[in-house]
Amino acid sequence: MEEWVEKYRPKSLNDVAGHNKTKQALINWIESFVNGQKQKPILLAGPPGSGKTTLAHAIAKDYAFDVIELNASDKRNKDVIAQVVGTAATSKSLTGKRTLIVLDEVDGLSGNDDRGGVAEIIKVLKTAENPVILTANDVYKPALMTLRNNVNLINVGSVHTNSIPPVLRKIALKEGFEIDEKVIKTIASHSGGDLRAAINDLQSLATGGSLEVEDAKELPDRDSEKSIFDAMRIIMKTTHYDIATSATRDVKEDLGTIQEWISENLPKEYLRYKDLAGGYDYLSKSDVFLGRVFKRQYFGLWRYASALMTAGTALAKEEKYRGFTRYGPPTIFTKLSRTKGSRQKMKDILKKIALKTHTSTKRARNTLDYLVVIFESNPEVSAELVEYYELTKLEMEFLTNKTIAKNIFSVIAGKKPKVKTETPKKKEKTKEAMPIIPKRPRISEPPEPLKEVITTIEKSVEKADTKEKEKKDPKKQATLDSFF
Repeated sequence: MEEWVEKYRPKSLNDVAGHNKTKQALINWIESFVNGQKQKPILLAGPPGSGKTTLAHAIAKDYAFDVIELNASDKRNKDVIAQVVGTAATSKSLTGKRTLIVLDEVDGLSGNDDRGGVAEIIKVLKTAENPVILTANDVYKPALMTLRNNVNLINVGSVHTNSIPPVLRKIALKEGFEIDEKVIKTIASHSGGDLRAAINDLQSLATGGSLEVEDAKELPDRDSEKSIFDAMRIIMKTTHYDIATSATRDVKEDLGTIQEWISENLPKEYLRYKDLAGGYDYLSKSDVFLGRVFKRQYFGLWRYASALMTAGTALAKEEKYRGFTRYGPPTIFTKLSRTKGSRQKMKDILKKIALKTHTSTKRARNTLDYLVVIFESNPEVSAELVEYYELTKLEMEFLTNKTIAKNIFSVIAGKKPKVKTETPKKKEKTKEAMPIIPKRPRISEPPEPLKEVITTIEKSVEKADTKEKEKKDPKKQATLDSFF
């Protein structure tokens, strides 16, 4: 289905809603080029959806200019700018017409793909014979400081809320459906001056077959960046697919974090067991797709995970729940923060065991379970193991307790040779050299009695791993459920 934003994009400045001063400034500027008077390029600066790109294309259409555009989806490094823009800036198009160059979202130039892009743009602007229009959301980025000195800056404000309803009525009329005036005003008030967002919202409601005021009220407010609490409210309260999927569009948190929020707050909102079970079923399916994204590094599955966790959980309920629900952050984040130190200690211990046993830390975790049993029952053997794995007293206290750790290290201390030192006589003026205490050699290989213990542990771990693999690999006929 064609997006209405593109389908009904204004073809002339007369069709553009609002921006009268900006339109007149563009007309004066383009007519100077038509009359042979070279002008500085124009930089249109304003928030998303304010009509910057639309204004550029409309003026080109009105004065019969061909358009060459580079937007945020194109690679815009030094070579591309020089080849595409540099050539077009000083020549006519194949049709013999003059060319208008549109560089969209220049404040988004960043990273290796766009390396040297801004510097090359400045170079092209200084020699351009054809008109150039640039657009930006944030024109005051440090990287654009030099660029601003080479253009005429025109600020394009948000579309006034009163200018949006006539556009929506016109689209509804052309699409052949009736819409309540209250719905149109509600969509406009939620747009925050973003006409593009308002048209997208109208299309979402119309194609979903729900043009009621209550549905329009659930649309996200776009006047500022939404918080995760706003997203939760929309997902939990709506039963509309498009509204649910767009709820997280302006939220900073990643999908994994959003998933935890939904999981935490589902029981607070969904009071019927059937609704709750359905919500968690879709949430578990989204978790499967998220796992596949990271395991296979195939980010095309990202959108399925997003749709399942937002629209899936939203549509799992039979009807909307009325009343206020207090949503809260996932408790797992608090627990993880509280146990950060303990988890780091465990990681350090597992690294030591993995280094000595030449295995991964994951497998070392299985070995540690057997070691703890030995630590709690046999201090003599434990002393050898502690020295072999180079565990500290604090680490032993963490794994067992202070009493067991003290007993084990007492055994270790009792095994060390004691060296007597002679105290110097008081009358003697010269001090005798202090005796050298021989260092206990570090154990690189376990002693013979200890080898049997370690071998037994490793065999037990291998046996447990084999049983685990057999459980995970049942020989059954694959069905559609195996994909979830």
